[in-house]
Amino acid sequence: MDSKKLLIIIRYIIITLLLFSIVTYRENNVTINTVMVILLLIVNNQIRFFILNKNTLLIFFSIIAECLLAFMAYKSYGGALIFYFLIPTLDSAFMLKNNLSYIGLTIISLLTVYSSYSHVALNISELLSSLSAIIIIYLLVFYIKEENNKKIKAQELYDKLRISEEKLIKANSDLEEYASSIEELTLLRERNRISREIHDSVGHALSTMIIQLGAIEKVALKDGRIASEMASNLGGFAKGSLQEVRGAVRALKPREFKENQGMLPIEELIKNFQKFTGVEVRLNYAKEKWTLNSEQSFVIYRVIQEFLSNSLKHGKASRVNIFINFTTENIILTMQDNGLGADNIEKGMGLKSIWERVHEIGGEVSYNSKSGEGFLLRVVLF
Repeated sequence: MDSKKLLIIIRYIIITLLLFSIVTYRENNVTINTVMVILLLIVNNQIRFFILNKNTLLIFFSIIAECLLAFMAYKSYGGALIFYFLIPTLDSAFMLKNNLSYIGLTIISLLTVYSSYSHVALNISELLSSLSAIIIIYLLVFYIKEENNKKIKAQELYDKLRISEEKLIKANSDLEEYASSIEELTLLRERNRISREIHDSVGHALSTMIIQLGAIEKVALKDGRIASEMASNLGGFAKGSLQEVRGAVRALKPREFKENQGMLPIEELIKNFQKFTGVEVRLNYAKEKWTLNSEQSFVIYRVIQEFLSNSLKHGKASRVNIFINFTTENIILTMQDNGLGADNIEKGMGLKSIWERVHEIGGEVSYNSKSGEGFLLRVVLF
């Protein structure tokens, strides 16, 4: 049963017992005044319970008014003392808070004692039993109210925890989806990077060896000794390239880059390229030279490597100029060959690889070419 309905039933039972005790006490001498006072008591506590139940201060004054009416009614009409003050006791415990509740109980207790002493027939036994019953009922009701409040707070806390748990489960689900998408994206990037590594390292080495083999084939018809030396140099280059491929498979970075920092790998790259291709490469720096970090060195290394390979393979160049300018804000890499050039440049695998590498670290790429005027490539790293 609902607690409010139970309280209503208890109130009506108490009112019924009060009326019965008055009628029994006065026998057949119930007057219109008696009925009016009792009606005022009933109307007051009904208004308090059903209308004023949200306003604590008005409830308090209503309880005091009912206690005064109960005092006058008991003094004039008699009846069972306990039933006059029982409903105010219940309301004081249930409907008032803290200090007001204690004040209400004190007033009820004092009026109970005063009502007994002001009555024509003082009954100490009835006074003590009524007062004890009022205090016990108050404490019992107050305890029930506090336990109910604790239960309500526990339920509210449980609801908050349940909502928090649902949010946490959702956040965990979202995090798992995000982690899965990041894993897929990382896998795609890694595959793309491996593709570039294979193209840059293996492709460059094979292009150089093909050119050298063609040269050896021609020289061998005229001079076997020179062809033998060229074949020996090519063998050494092939061994070095194999080591580079193995290093790329292990760490996807060139061996020279791990062993040296800064510009040394780039200088070694240019030196080997000139030695095996015969193409003249001029490398110049600005006076103020940065200490390149690993990421910058790696990108510049691969860009120069790709440019040299394309200049020889596609441009048939015999000379390449490379200039690296270190400013206060950026690094500018400018490369130009004297190759065939072209009016319309199609972005193949090589240019795409350069563009991707530079843009991954926030750089910019631009190029220009005209037929018969070679190819110009400009890279800016911030």
